[in-house]
Amino acid sequence: MQSLLRAIQQRKLDRVAAAYAVAAWILVQAASIALPTFGAPVWVLKVLIAAAVTGFPLALWIAWHAAAPAQDLGQGIEALRRTDVALLVILSLVLVFVGVQFAFQFGLIGKKSAPAAAREHHYYFRNVPSPPPASVAVLPFLNLSGDPAKEYFSDGIADELLNHLASARTLRVAARTSSFSFKGKNKDIREIARALNVSAVVEGSVREDGHHLRIAAQLIKASDGYQLWSSVYDRDLSNVLQLQDEIANSIAAALTHTLSGGQLPVATQGERTPIDPAAYRDYLKAKALAALKTDEGDAKSVEIFKRVAAREPRFAPAFAALGRTYLHMAQFHNDQPKLLLSAETALQHALKSDPRNLEALATHLHLATLKWDWRAAAKDAKSLQTINAHNVYTLRGLFSFYDALGFPEQEAAVLREATRLDPLSFVDLNNLASVYNDRGQYVEAASAAEDALSLKPNRPLALYSLCLAYAGMKRLDRARAVVRQLATLQKDASAACALKIASLSGDRQHAHRLARTLAGDFPSFIFDEGDIGYFYALANEFDAALPWFERGYDKRNAHIFSVPLTAGTPADLVQSAGWKALLARPGARAWQEAHERLAEQLARN
Repeated sequence: MQSLLRAIQQRKLDRVAAAYAVAAWILVQAASIALPTFGAPVWVLKVLIAAAVTGFPLALWIAWHAAAPAQDLGQGIEALRRTDVALLVILSLVLVFVGVQFAFQFGLIGKKSAPAAAREHHYYFRNVPSPPPASVAVLPFLNLSGDPAKEYFSDGIADELLNHLASARTLRVAARTSSFSFKGKNKDIREIARALNVSAVVEGSVREDGHHLRIAAQLIKASDGYQLWSSVYDRDLSNVLQLQDEIANSIAAALTHTLSGGQLPVATQGERTPIDPAAYRDYLKAKALAALKTDEGDAKSVEIFKRVAAREPRFAPAFAALGRTYLHMAQFHNDQPKLLLSAETALQHALKSDPRNLEALATHLHLATLKWDWRAAAKDAKSLQTINAHNVYTLRGLFSFYDALGFPEQEAAVLREATRLDPLSFVDLNNLASVYNDRGQYVEAASAAEDALSLKPNRPLALYSLCLAYAGMKRLDRARAVVRQLATLQKDASAACALKIASLSGDRQHAHRLARTLAGDFPSFIFDEGDIGYFYALANEFDAALPWFERGYDKRNAHIFSVPLTAGTPADLVQSAGWKALLARPGARAWQEAHERLAEQLARN
């Protein structure tokens, strides 16, 4: 062994090894910055890293043989024992093995398809900041009523408690989509809290028997599983609204004393008027049906909400949920004007009973954008921000506001905040990917789309967002792979991304054929009139694009006005006489005025 060490020192292999390691590290670091900037495929960096690792023993071998004259080489080798030579070989092989394993472990090498990588990735296992002290998640409560059909009731109680806690301006509450995703899963509280990035978790149970209600709840500190608070409540079901206020304030008080060190007031309505137990059960049942987001669920929930509203005309949450369901139906049915009118009536009733109801305000804001009532939308947006700027209803309401008026930077900001409150929400993540694509932030778009796919693999919406991101990054080989995958799932999404690739590649003839195909299949997938116009614009067919934008105008689709802000839109489109004529129409001028008012307001803030 000593002879091996002397030989290493004589040939200065220690210096060679150190110099090689420093040079390889600098090369890899520089490549990791430069290659993505120029749109190089990911495999280039992987090959470079693998070459740097495997080249280490080769560099030592060359240095060994180059360090002595040829006539001394035989003597040098003979001076070493065979075991020393074997040790040197084994050491080099171990270094290569360890390096390769390290690279595989951290995903530096190893070929994976984009969808496969997305399936293995989970948004909530990313490195995220430590959760705020005043942060909590409410898990679905156990149904102890002995009747599986009453599951909607225990879920509803937990959901209502979650909404009560979320009324506290300084309390961060994980949204329903994420917290309820753990229903029926045997997960450790600490794992759930880490997934939702909260400091505490509420869990409990509900036993409902006729007019009698028993709720058991406990607040658990996520870091050590220690119980911070617990209580059992036996009440008459008619006083359930007052009970929810009481439980929410008890939890907020426990968080105040043990975690936050500050005040966490929960919005309440003083002495609550008792509610008809049958009406309250129906309300929770209708909410469960509406949460399904299906035609059948919407239709059934509307009938039940209407029955609740007739029994309890001052119960604002029922009218807010009814208006929200009508609005959801209006987006997918031909009788949109009638449904929008029904939504308006229900929401106005809700806000008359409770002007601070965030669900009603956020839904009314969205409705105002569909009607192009920009002043009403701005009023609702201001109310939402004043009442609770960090509530998930507020954030999603503001998203629809900024989206309609063409402010992608603000859209991205509120969606990022929404994903912090609802990290397991597929819809928010895919919306974020779409906004990033529109802004030309393709790396961020790909990341958000992959996060969405980790939650719902093979969903065409997220695959389409991922495909556009790859195309925007000029990673056309990856984009084409996703196009092929989409062809088996949703052909229109596949054609739309293929059109983007053809446009970037300068193949206008192919792009035009794809635009005509998409126009012929209209309506389909998620594409509206403005999207078809944009596809024709990408193919530089402005005469074909403008009639579609005009159809979008007639359908009150405000997104057409944001086309010039979308990455990739040809500059010649907005300079064309047809586009200028479209912008001269009254609705377009009103939109532009609202856009400028909001821009001035944001600049002041």
